[in-house]
Amino acid sequence: MDIDRFFDTVDHRWLMECLKVRLVDPSILQLIGRFLRAGVVEEGRYLEIDVGTPQGGILSPILANIYLHYILDLWFKKVVKK
Repeated sequence: MDIDRFFDTVDHRWLMECLKVRLVDPSILQLIGRFLRAGVVEEGRYLEIDVGTPQGGILSPILANIYLHYILDLWFKKVVKK
């Protein structure tokens, strides 16, 4: 499945909530939060970001799968089963 611009639109707040379901170590959660807020450099300028996961980042595919696991289940429960 290919979701257009998915990595660019992952909501950090929801992703961190999904991670808190399984991760209890605040240090790991803090490191992942820093990874998400690292920002990007485009055309020589640093830009802060508050959504999305770094494309090409080693954690991005794992975080995307965790996010989809919980968010799709929630969507199915709230929208589809209605």
